[in-house]
Amino acid sequence: MPDQPHTASRPPLAARGADLEHLGRETWDVLIVGGGIVGCGALLDAASRGLRAALVEQDDIAVGTSSRSSRLIHGGLRYLEQFHVGLVREALHERARLLELAPHLVRLERFLFPLYGRPVVTRSFYQSGMVLYDLLGSAKKGGRHHHLSVAGALELAPGLRREGLQGAMLYSDGMEDDARYTLAVLRTAVREGGLAVSRVRAVRALRDGERIAGATVRDELTGAEFDVRATTVLDATGVWGSRPDRPFGSEKATFNVLPSRGSHILVPRERIEVRTGVTIRVPGKVAFMVPWPRHWVIGTTDDPFSGPVERPSASTPEVDQILAAVNSAFDAGLSRDDIVGAYAGLRPLIAPSGASSTVKVSREHKVAVEERGLVRISGGKYTTYRLMARDAIDAVLGADAKDRPSGTAELPIIGAAPRPELDALIARLAGEPGLDVESARSLVERHGTEAEDVVALGRGRDLVRPLVAGQPMIEAEVAWAAESELAMSLDDVLARRMRLAMTLRDRGASIAPRVAAIAGDTLGWDATRQAVEVAQYLESAHREFDVPA
Repeated sequence: MPDQPHTASRPPLAARGADLEHLGRETWDVLIVGGGIVGCGALLDAASRGLRAALVEQDDIAVGTSSRSSRLIHGGLRYLEQFHVGLVREALHERARLLELAPHLVRLERFLFPLYGRPVVTRSFYQSGMVLYDLLGSAKKGGRHHHLSVAGALELAPGLRREGLQGAMLYSDGMEDDARYTLAVLRTAVREGGLAVSRVRAVRALRDGERIAGATVRDELTGAEFDVRATTVLDATGVWGSRPDRPFGSEKATFNVLPSRGSHILVPRERIEVRTGVTIRVPGKVAFMVPWPRHWVIGTTDDPFSGPVERPSASTPEVDQILAAVNSAFDAGLSRDDIVGAYAGLRPLIAPSGASSTVKVSREHKVAVEERGLVRISGGKYTTYRLMARDAIDAVLGADAKDRPSGTAELPIIGAAPRPELDALIARLAGEPGLDVESARSLVERHGTEAEDVVALGRGRDLVRPLVAGQPMIEAEVAWAAESELAMSLDDVLARRMRLAMTLRDRGASIAPRVAAIAGDTLGWDATRQAVEVAQYLESAHREFDVPA
């Protein structure tokens, strides 16, 4: 086993320096490149098998696709129409497992599926799909779907368009905070003995004759380059694998990656009167209204994308498309003025030759040993990340995999506890000075059992107060992000640790100086550095999360 990773008892930058030294000193069984959910899941899987495993990420953890999803843990109803039955079964099985492994981060929500069209044909068609969804595994945790009359549908969603409404179906699916879940998986892997360092870019493959023997990496904070030696490199770079200049490009590549852009908008919950999530059937696909604490996350689009893969943003046509989908189902008259933020993510789909549309491209993942010492993984969907990680590490181990099986199927994610214990923790925290039920619930649903540690940190630094007036998140979470969650910039804190960058109309301009002061106290930022961090954050946040003109 490698040396144990750093803990919050050491200053974050000093701990990072020690981790970098360890990274260059060790010869690793596997070096994972990419800090999205698949890379983080692979680090956890490798650590669960006792491998010496390290991960490098060129930016922040989950900065790409893994913080820009629809926030769903689900089987994928629309994949049934494409006859991807195996993928749906697999995803629903994993949904049930993740509800057990991370009940603080993954929960079931009810979704309403309004039915429009000819009564007999419409109901029969979607009824068969829902029955199959139940049989494939949805009923295992979420219960079976239910039919609702027109009156029943309108009771849950009074704003539904009534013309042509034939009733609805009510079913359950999972949801989560994608960025925080990815981070929790990574921190679980570190707890299990893995090593992870962000702001470290893989520059090129390190070769030993015909074999890849690691990578030359660059510390993005200092510019220093050094070699990291490993028996196998796992390329888990997702959409970055579509770039021709990727560091592990190979003439022996067995598949190409076709990025697909999926965009979403955020709308205040009170703007659309609905008591459940909503699944909206639009031509060729399904759109979702996913309940977020005070907003609806609405999307998604699905179009081939050929632009820069770093930090994409939603386009005007995509926002118009989403608005049209919502207004086709609701008499809400939703307009751009109602949108508080927008975001886009890129899916790393496995591309067949000559593919021009991503709607029918399979979401199944692919793992390939592309040359000696190099394993590559891409495709798949967030819900099945654990299986993707298992298959990738199986490929890393080769024939030895059967003797060192994955241990993640029963390994709880950091902060997990049975739901009754989490509810009791909410009640206990709600009685403490400076906290109410909403803030206590927010803490527990984001940090699980570590919520007590966050509050204790806040007590010691006088930070148990709201960060944004009238909202539940507290200032202590900023300090916790910098000290214990690898946050190294305002963007890390506000966009991915606290998810405020996309839900505040001003992108957090009113609180950014305060956030910089709190984080700077941990990260050693003077007043000048704090001002630079604020300016850099706001430029990025407006570019990524503003509603396009």
